[in-house]
Amino acid sequence: MRVLPAPGSGIAGSVARFAPRMAAPSDGSAVFEALSRRQLLIVSGKGGVGRTTVAALLGLALARRGRRVLVATVGLDDRLAWMLGQGALADTPTLAGPGLFIQRVVPQTSVREYGALVLRSERIASAVFDSAPIRRLIRTVPGLDDFAVLGKIWHEAVRARSFDVVVFDGPATGHLRYTLGITHAILKTVSVGPLPREAQAMQDSLEDPSKTQAVLVGLPDRWPLTELGEMAQALRDELRVHIGGMFVNGMWPELPELAPPPPEADPGHRVAPMLAATNVVAQQSARQRGHVDAWLAAEAAAGRRVPPVVTLPWRWRGFAGLADVLEVLTSLEARRPA
Repeated sequence: MRVLPAPGSGIAGSVARFAPRMAAPSDGSAVFEALSRRQLLIVSGKGGVGRTTVAALLGLALARRGRRVLVATVGLDDRLAWMLGQGALADTPTLAGPGLFIQRVVPQTSVREYGALVLRSERIASAVFDSAPIRRLIRTVPGLDDFAVLGKIWHEAVRARSFDVVVFDGPATGHLRYTLGITHAILKTVSVGPLPREAQAMQDSLEDPSKTQAVLVGLPDRWPLTELGEMAQALRDELRVHIGGMFVNGMWPELPELAPPPPEADPGHRVAPMLAATNVVAQQSARQRGHVDAWLAAEAAAGRRVPPVVTLPWRWRGFAGLADVLEVLTSLEARRPA
């Protein structure tokens, strides 16, 4: 929907009467409300699409709903911390706001902690996993770090219920498929002992949409959206993980495209450059929405159910901290279906 110009005349007045706005997206508040009823939310997408931003938004939105939330990341930097008003991440849950905790999940620490949970003994786990030869052996076992990270996150979210919701700012999509597939591999290759029991319990939770849902993040261009749909299909068909929502990040504001004024109406050639710049934004916005519409139509034509899609605005200044995240969250919470 466009904002139509009010009656009047004059080029400057006509330009001023057009206000930028985003195209009508899904009801952000309803999406957050639905996700708040899950125990484990796994956020993923290609590198650089805004996974951590969406994880921070989810953490704040769910904590606002009275949930006790942990946002955990495997990221090596501290973006999650400063997005939520903190200085740095620790490898244990740290309070970042009312009902909101943040943590960096460290694979080596997760191996030891999850080993203690499986062995049901901190003393035995310390003796085993603090041993230098065992640590070297562990580093040679493919997938063990990923399984331990997933196990640690799953334990906090589902088995121990240490938090109402755990938001896992997980690895990029390709690595996520590998990580979530480890439980399948264990169940196919190991038949006795605690490992298959743990893998089966994890798999049961991952396949239960009342407990676990994935939240995917992508960009509003043709190939990123195609990859997003393929990732959603792989999670559903191969790994049987339900998709709770998709966030399309970086949408330019919708503006009307305006014709340049006649030379006699712009003798100083001041308005035409401004209109040209405005039209660049309008054209990019139209391209993005065309990509999103075509993608949604293709998904529907293929018979695939599309989960709720929430659009996030492109921010030319990026995210400088908590205030910027709260600004975007407030705009999402205010959205209602057209």
